[in-house]
Amino acid sequence: MEIIVILFSIVAGIMTGIITGLIPGIHVNTIAAIMVSLSTILYGYGMDGTSIAVYIASVAVTHAFFDYIPSLFLGVPNDEVFALLPGHRMVREGRGIEALHLSIKGSWNGIQMGVVILVIVLIMQSRGIDLLGAVDAYIKPYLFWILLIISLILILSETRKLWAFFIFMLSGLFGIIILGSPLVPSTGSAFNGLFPALAGIFGVSGLILSLFEKTGNFPKQKNNTKLPMSSFEVWSSSVRGTGAGMAVGLLPGLGAANAATLLLIIENFLGKNKKQDTSTYSYIVTTSAINTSDTLFGIAALYFIEKTRSGASVAMSQLFGGTFPLLALVAVIIGIAISGFVAMTIMQRYSMYIAHSISKLDFKGLNLAVLIFLGLFIYLTLGDWGIVILVGGAYLGLLPPLLNVRRAQAMGFFLVPVMLFYSGNQADIVSYLHLEANIKYYEELEVTKMAFYLLISLGIAGLSYILSVLMRRIVVKK
Repeated sequence: MEIIVILFSIVAGIMTGIITGLIPGIHVNTIAAIMVSLSTILYGYGMDGTSIAVYIASVAVTHAFFDYIPSLFLGVPNDEVFALLPGHRMVREGRGIEALHLSIKGSWNGIQMGVVILVIVLIMQSRGIDLLGAVDAYIKPYLFWILLIISLILILSETRKLWAFFIFMLSGLFGIIILGSPLVPSTGSAFNGLFPALAGIFGVSGLILSLFEKTGNFPKQKNNTKLPMSSFEVWSSSVRGTGAGMAVGLLPGLGAANAATLLLIIENFLGKNKKQDTSTYSYIVTTSAINTSDTLFGIAALYFIEKTRSGASVAMSQLFGGTFPLLALVAVIIGIAISGFVAMTIMQRYSMYIAHSISKLDFKGLNLAVLIFLGLFIYLTLGDWGIVILVGGAYLGLLPPLLNVRRAQAMGFFLVPVMLFYSGNQADIVSYLHLEANIKYYEELEVTKMAFYLLISLGIAGLSYILSVLMRRIVVKK
């Protein structure tokens, strides 16, 4: 019975991950938070913490495969901004399928190598050698300096260094306020200040910009699935991506965008990326491997070093009351491997059909629908302060592209509070800002209300997309 429930969780996770991956602006963290909130109902249908964790992991890894599709094929920009978006140049040349298959290969390689590494680490642990725990204990006293050096390298590598520093510190201040104040339910709740903050910074801001972007005509894509790189080059890029994903999954505060940028800086410094085409191909494979391996190691960190490193791991920690049993980890690893293989197979076989179908969607209408969904759902679940945080995060997320700075600088939202914690000065800063005062306690949101709010938000968002499509057709006929 348990195996059947686990398999059902994997299948349901794959289906959900495909949907969330294909819709811009919807993040895995949103699904993870919803699943934790609905866990009481799910327990009544025979699911337990392990099966829900497998579902969340399956959603996360499938999402990591499929979310490259909308970023590649939806809203292809005009020529003047092409250089800023790796992969879009290939779409413009009719080579989007090649770019998609590079991403598929990198994503699957990241999972394969990540699973092998974790199996080796588990075998070593069974023999009394706690490798990841020892590494974590060794670097812990130096984490402040490690994160500070990485942050400085990322800032100094920008063309507009002062603006990069400003956005990094502003994001950090925003993070300190959100993480240290009781504006919405505390972090013990499935829905807290992190949800609207991250949705605003990395979701809503991009959706708003996309509404005003001028997009070019979608070029016809060649059905060429042959990779423009040798197997050695693909695996070399995948190894670097998996290593970076492992570091991001185990180190606090860093994101996949930070790791990808840092790797690009190092490779440019070493002179490995001399040709633009090779650099583009390598970047696609590397970042894809980072995304899937980060998903895997972010969850594994919960078991090996008892730390949460991602939205998925935070949700799993809440499911198990702060712990993460070995059986759950093994089930999650198996679920990720199966989900990754299925996602890879689907994308390889139906890549041309997916690319053609996704390009036919009303891009601006879809983005508007997602904006309505996020805004309405956050208002219904978190109230006025949830909207305030969402709007603040959106304003912050708009700054990097408007000031020609990498969006990864907004990861200061996590990095600055984490560096404060490891510097030993967190208590003084929090006390100075009076963030520890007036702690409020909130009642848990009822599961029935959560389900109702979710259906209402989805219904209104879906209706808005239909109306947008109809209005556009009417305007075109006129």
